[in-house]
Amino acid sequence: MLELTLVEYEAALRGMQLRTIDQYEFMAKSAIANRYAHHAKHANERKIFDKTKALRSLNHPGNQKTPNTQMLQQANKALSNYQVNFTVEDKSNKT
Repeated sequence: MLELTLVEYEAALRGMQLRTIDQYEFMAKSAIANRYAHHAKHANERKIFDKTKALRSLNHPGNQKTPNTQMLQQANKALSNYQVNFTVEDKSNKT
């Protein structure tokens, strides 16, 4: 059984709601693309979605965001004393 705090539950609920909104947006875009494909005299796949253009914009070096140095410094400061401790439980000694 999954146990969540109130904050975790609200975050999960918000995530599910955002996923539903994204699904509706995808359906709307699909409907528009479908309408274009049915009613255009010379429908072209590239006019609906240009894969080469999308890949070019993805690989373009100007498309990458620069990291916020102040946020990185704050994160490093907050995690400087954090240490993960792993323990191995011996199941044979449990009663």
